[in-house]
Amino acid sequence: MKKTFFIILIACSLHIHAQEIGIRLGEFTYSNVAIDGIVNFDDHTRLHGDIAFGEGIGANLLYDFTVERFNNPNFQYYIGTGLSAFLGDPFVLGVSGETGIEYLFKKTPITLGVDWRPQLNIISRTSLKLLQFGINIRYRINEI
Repeated sequence: MKKTFFIILIACSLHIHAQEIGIRLGEFTYSNVAIDGIVNFDDHTRLHGDIAFGEGIGANLLYDFTVERFNNPNFQYYIGTGLSAFLGDPFVLGVSGETGIEYLFKKTPITLGVDWRPQLNIISRTSLKLLQFGINIRYRINEI
């Protein structure tokens, strides 16, 4: 089992580009600050995860498609969807969408982004949150 897991991990890592870690400021499930992380893949897709602590634990895991940079190679656009959860009182499980734009600084491994995340909560408390915006500041690991 350990050998199989290790082989899968190595195979996945061959398709991974720069990873990013930072913070997200703005609306988040029962919090205003979250730890933000990204794993980029070769095929212009990525996993975008957030976790926040407060009255409980909030987490998002989104699968994004990045769009080729248009007129400026420092800008990147993305859109995606995924799951949202809040482990606290009340327990919440839902689906989130995401669209945003990022600026990748070339001389330093910093990414600055703005996103919009509408969220449909399904379990425990059914609600639709449309006005969830955030600012992301991340450090790109293994780049420069």
